[in-house]
Amino acid sequence: MFQGHANTIIDDKGRIIIPAKFRKHILPDANDILNVTLGRDKCIWLFPSNEWVKVLETVQNTNPYTDEEVLMRRQMFFYADELTVDSQHRILIPQQLKDLVGIKKEILLLGQLERIELWDPQSYEKYLKGSTDSYEGVMQKVMTKLYTKNTEK
Repeated sequence: MFQGHANTIIDDKGRIIIPAKFRKHILPDANDILNVTLGRDKCIWLFPSNEWVKVLETVQNTNPYTDEEVLMRRQMFFYADELTVDSQHRILIPQQLKDLVGIKKEILLLGQLERIELWDPQSYEKYLKGSTDSYEGVMQKVMTKLYTKNTEK
């Protein structure tokens, strides 16, 4: 499970090194393959291939005939790509994705359990500042909802 964050830079060939704190959670089942696509809120989502299979199964269970699901599938899979981790633990992020989310040289990697989010550091700061809820307020809402759901069982 990916958690925490790391800052790194993109090399001259457009590659990033996956930091050790995240590498250790990429299971052998992933076969050195990471799947990438456009995420939410101007970030890139990066999944080990074994986790990407779960995403595909979830998406496959959506209704392919409603406007929202069709649009989501089209955009998610338009930007989806398979990346191979090289012997130096590097991956090449597609330029089109970097352009879409504003990543230039610096990159913030943010662990999100089953995936890693890739952010332009300034965009992430703007995202945080743009929220109308405080961390404490969101925590209370989400955890109360989960607690209530779990105690009603």
